[in-house]
Amino acid sequence: MVLPGSQLEELCAQACNEIILVAPFIKASALARLLSKISPLISLKCVTRWRPEEVLAGVSDLEVWTLLEERPDTSLWLRPDLHAKYYRADQKCLVGSANLTSTALGWIRQMNLELLVPLPANNAQLLDFEKDLFAGSVQVDQAIFARMQLAVQLLGEQCPKILPLESSPQLESEEESQEAIATDAWLPTLRNPEDLYLAYSGRLEKLSRVSREAALLDLSVFPVPPDLPKAAFQVYVGSLLLQKPIVRQVDLLLSTPQRFGAVTDLLSSLACSQSPNFDADRAWQTLMRWLLYFLPNRYTLFVPNHSEVFGRVKSDF
Repeated sequence: MVLPGSQLEELCAQACNEIILVAPFIKASALARLLSKISPLISLKCVTRWRPEEVLAGVSDLEVWTLLEERPDTSLWLRPDLHAKYYRADQKCLVGSANLTSTALGWIRQMNLELLVPLPANNAQLLDFEKDLFAGSVQVDQAIFARMQLAVQLLGEQCPKILPLESSPQLESEEESQEAIATDAWLPTLRNPEDLYLAYSGRLEKLSRVSREAALLDLSVFPVPPDLPKAAFQVYVGSLLLQKPIVRQVDLLLSTPQRFGAVTDLLSSLACSQSPNFDADRAWQTLMRWLLYFLPNRYTLFVPNHSEVFGRVKSDF
């Protein structure tokens, strides 16, 4: 039997131009072994997911960022809903069950039974998968890394026995017929973000019908583990908020303080503007409240001459 790790090492060693590694769980030791097989001249993109409880449990490592950030022509991307395991080198692919961990790849004695199947990269489904993958992913930088480090630290202090769930229970919207929101188009709908914890903790009777529906809709896109205390919940949601593509694009714009109209212009140019009844002013007002509530030390708001100016705090990662 050929080990998945041997297949993946061979795939990477044969690459001439580009490698894409996609797995929900990536351990630093396994990635380092694979990097030793990749020429420094090869372009590399890694896509994974970072959920604080999974990192805390040791099934995935934040340190992969440290391995990748100094490598030329290399980037790390996050997608919170990622489940696929997909590895491509130029026009060759491996698709299957194996995460990028020593246990999954067969590099330790007590290995998993896993499968990686070779496929041609020009397969139409795989091409569509890559397009959708990156449309809903955000690129890691030092800010996102530091924010996740903080979330893992605080979660470990407040909920040391929390366990990762492969499929975290999520509250469902009362509107069963409501269509799912594409990852690359999501913006918060709940006007008062402090009400999100009421819905999460099951106190829906304290919310109006409109707030209840908005809260349940927003919770459905955050894979939050159950029974978190309020402070941990706020840090958890904040760490995932920056992983939402539109939120991240707004965050990047706010590296320089912006007036209200500049942000609404950006939102009007993004995928969210295609949503029914989209209102750029309302969308930015709602998102602004979420940013100030869930990431309170990251942003500043002031109102010179009756026009709001919103931006990132320079010292905050």
